[in-house]
Amino acid sequence: MKPSTLFIASGGAMILFGLLALANPFAASLAITTFLGALFLIGGVIQAWLAFNDRDGAYRVWHAVVAFLNIVVGVWLMADPLSGTVSLAAVVGALFLIMGALRLLIGMQLPNGQLRWMLLLAGIASIVIGVLVFSDFQNAATAILGLLLGIQLLADGIGLVVFGLSSRNL
Repeated sequence: MKPSTLFIASGGAMILFGLLALANPFAASLAITTFLGALFLIGGVIQAWLAFNDRDGAYRVWHAVVAFLNIVVGVWLMADPLSGTVSLAAVVGALFLIMGALRLLIGMQLPNGQLRWMLLLAGIASIVIGVLVFSDFQNAATAILGLLLGIQLLADGIGLVVFGLSSRNL
């Protein structure tokens, strides 16, 4: 199979999953939360293994603490994905506000030019999204992660399809 065909096929799959995530952002948000819980749990188990196999013991306590925290968060996210989704949505909303403010500050320090205006617009957009998340948190909390996933999958999928098609012409 040609690499261009792989790019197009994987891009098509990403577009399909992006559309599914946008069609049901609540289910996609719960899926993301459960997946993150599994990743935390796996990371905690690996960290615990490191704690038990640290030969000189210099970092054993730190490995054990990180393992415990990862396992607790992983089990919590997987046992109660709805509550985890709400918590993650609050973090995402706060990140949008913080990143938007930072982009505005950096943009204001740059001399006039295209980059300055792009940073200012990106900063304003991030702040608006953060405000939207917190202005209707009840509804946004269960949908924001799924919407962001859907948008990201669509963008990446379209990019891969375009890349695959253009690489066929080379």
